[in-house]
Amino acid sequence: MDAIEELRRLASTAYLNRSDRPIWLQIYDRIEVALESGTLAEGEKLPGEDDLATLFGVSRITLRRALDRHQREGRLQARKGVGIFVRAPTVRYLVHRHEAFNEAVCDDAAELKILSLVRKPASAAAIRAFSLAEGEEVFAMRSAIVVGATPVYLAAKEFRIDVFTGMEAVVARGGSILDAYAAAGIPRYVRAETRIFADFATEAEAGELQVSVGAPLLRSRSFNTDLENRVIEVNAGCWPMFAVELVFASGPADIATSSVLDPAPRRS
Repeated sequence: MDAIEELRRLASTAYLNRSDRPIWLQIYDRIEVALESGTLAEGEKLPGEDDLATLFGVSRITLRRALDRHQREGRLQARKGVGIFVRAPTVRYLVHRHEAFNEAVCDDAAELKILSLVRKPASAAAIRAFSLAEGEEVFAMRSAIVVGATPVYLAAKEFRIDVFTGMEAVVARGGSILDAYAAAGIPRYVRAETRIFADFATEAEAGELQVSVGAPLLRSRSFNTDLENRVIEVNAGCWPMFAVELVFASGPADIATSSVLDPAPRRS
């Protein structure tokens, strides 16, 4: 069935008494049905606000409240001057002791972009992890993973300067993070700890991830060690909550590519 026709069908159902559930939330519910069923496909542009308001028989203000909530939750994505789109497909990440987050995206269309690399005073987390003195510098890197035109992951990494002495040269010639590890004489490392928790997008993160301020995120805090158990990297990352499926693996690093489990639901 055509998306507009299905939306029209959903919109034609009589509203419940607004004292039971506000009209804008009932519209939110119906749009959610269209998203979960695939009627509004991932990457698809929604009809304009005027058309949707007419379809649902409400004012633009009421309609916008429903759309705004879906945007805050990360299901919809507003592109300034273009319109509102269904967020890009969920990306699967492999969480494995010997695999970096940035190298573990189970999606051939994903592209890692190193946004910046500078020397700066270590954060409190890096001072503790690296046993540094206050004010000592680290290599601070910002990177992103992009699928198509959609950013799905941001990371702020810190590396020991005394270990990664050639990192600036590696990045300047277009090398990857793993190239920097290799240049430092570290053929293999271990992700010693990863913590994942929920939070909300700041204004800066919302702009970079193309979500609304306050959209739910998953944040990670992790650190890597070399084979001598020396901490050499501290990493803080975040994803839009509806854009990621985390796959925890304890066996070979490619176990997630042939999982015996059903994939996670597209949305919940």
